[in-house]
Amino acid sequence: MNIQNIGIFYFSGTGNTKLVANLFAEEFKRKGFNTKLIPIEDVLNKRLALSMGDYDLLGFGHPVHAFSAPKIFFDFLDRLPNVVDKKTFTFKTAGDPLCYGGSTSLVRKHLSKKGYKVFHENLIVMPANIIFKYDNSLIKQLYEVAVKKVKRRTKEILLAKVNLQKNSLWLKIGTYMFNKAESSGASYFGKYLTATDSCNLCGKCIRECPTGNISITSETIIFGSKCTFCMRCIYICPEKAISNKFMNFFVIKEGYTIQNIIDDPEIKGNYITHKTKGYFKHFYKYMSEY
Repeated sequence: MNIQNIGIFYFSGTGNTKLVANLFAEEFKRKGFNTKLIPIEDVLNKRLALSMGDYDLLGFGHPVHAFSAPKIFFDFLDRLPNVVDKKTFTFKTAGDPLCYGGSTSLVRKHLSKKGYKVFHENLIVMPANIIFKYDNSLIKQLYEVAVKKVKRRTKEILLAKVNLQKNSLWLKIGTYMFNKAESSGASYFGKYLTATDSCNLCGKCIRECPTGNISITSETIIFGSKCTFCMRCIYICPEKAISNKFMNFFVIKEGYTIQNIIDDPEIKGNYITHKTKGYFKHFYKYMSEY
């Protein structure tokens, strides 16, 4: 491929997908390509205009929500301008390699009908940010594997190697059903978010919400029905003042941050080996294939 400029559009809730997008961008830059990272909410909120003609190669990344992409990502895809056979790669981040994070057919279909020719798809497993926190050594290990996988995938992309996920019929059906339920589930989750008395009205959650779902009325934080279930507001709150009335079991009590673990040389990424048993045994195959 004749490439000079690369654009990577991504959505990230609590940072996993942003981290992977940065890994791709840094690897492309290291190889001498002009690469720009664009959060999709900057486009959706009209802070940045779309100009696909500026790029010779495009990347699109999203976290896995309910075995598919979140609604905000599909809203962005629907807003994309039509192009003609624009070379495109995609990547998704999930907290588990189970079922490849769902079918890629819905995202691929949305891009294809707009003229974006997807030739390379990637699943990068990152630490889960809901329900329970992974062990620090597993978090470190997943990141180290992600670095290796991105290096390999970047090389494949630049060589125009076709790498499309195999989507079985049952995986397509399951993904379609979960995707239909995701939007209503996210809206329900957002509807029952609440700010506790420890909220100091700093406004950080309002500024960071990608869908504009949070506002202040009469000195009280108000949550609407446009939530995309990204968990960003909960984990970035400096006072840990945001919770959910009925679904707080999704929230990791200690919060979710990854950079401190990545930067800590005392934490070794050696949690999973060929001898691993129990639930995480199925992670080994993913980790051993770069």
